[in-house]
Amino acid sequence: MCNALSAGWFTAITAVLLAAGTLVLAAVAIFQDAIRNRVYHPTLEASIQTLPPDCIAIPFAKSDGTEVADSLYLRLWIKNVGRAPARNVEVYANELLRKRADDAWERVAEFPPMNLKWSNVGQVYWPLIAPEMGKHCDLGHIVDPMHRRELHEENPRLSPTNQQTSLAFDLMASPNNKRNIIGPGDYRLRILIAAENAHPIRRTVNVSLRGVWDADETRMLRDGVGVTIVPGWP
Repeated sequence: MCNALSAGWFTAITAVLLAAGTLVLAAVAIFQDAIRNRVYHPTLEASIQTLPPDCIAIPFAKSDGTEVADSLYLRLWIKNVGRAPARNVEVYANELLRKRADDAWERVAEFPPMNLKWSNVGQVYWPLIAPEMGKHCDLGHIVDPMHRRELHEENPRLSPTNQQTSLAFDLMASPNNKRNIIGPGDYRLRILIAAENAHPIRRTVNVSLRGVWDADETRMLRDGVGVTIVPGWP
């Protein structure tokens, strides 16, 4: 009789274990994509140094390729530190703030929120960034102020001299009112970085534009402009 009871308990336990295993396998089959996505997914990050290759001197050219003036480009490095490719990546300039004389920060209401351009291609989306790889995105550029007028790089609300620099944020479309161009001062640009298969992240780009121009790249990046990036939107 004891043997019969033991056999019965063994059969019952085996049946329960088999049922549990079947349920686990069914759950894995149903949720395998969700489980895989939690483990293997892209994670975007951004960085910038006021040094090459992020910030570099590039001759400013007309549409026909004719070089017109010296310029300095500031570029964000967007990297995928996740385990899966990031698809259709974009960088969105959401809001610009300017530091007042009393150290308070105020929103630049006339700044038009818009996507930034990917370096060298001028597109809104970068199709794919593989894990541990990155691409440069143009933040903005500074041209030799002596050539600013002929290049139509003037914000009518600013009145810098031919010796003072201005910075044009590289938005996907340059607005007719040129409100993407800023004068000397300290600024915060709040950006969103996102992809088709990655959660957006918030970053703040701090820009200090001193107003002085130097054709020498090293001196210009040391004395003329400074750029850093921090997490979140302070």
